[in-house]
Amino acid sequence: MPRQWAANEYVWRQLANDLSARIADGTYPLGSPLPAEEELASEYAVARVTVRRALAELRKRKLIRNLYGLRNAVVAMPGPGGLPG
Repeated sequence: MPRQWAANEYVWRQLANDLSARIADGTYPLGSPLPAEEELASEYAVARVTVRRALAELRKRKLIRNLYGLRNAVVAMPGPGGLPG
């Protein structure tokens, strides 16, 4: 069943918050790569541009980093408000 997105907030921001929560709960532990953009787009039933914007938000929050041109990897755990702890 596809996820229901709240109408009062950008989908990319909701996706970034969901991915941040998955980092916090250990689904994506420190040092692990995130799934490819295509996989995330398929899993969440969103466009790749939405995934890219969400990943950019996680990079802005300093939770992930693109390592050597490879997939984005988790480099920090979120604290309160989704910011690095």
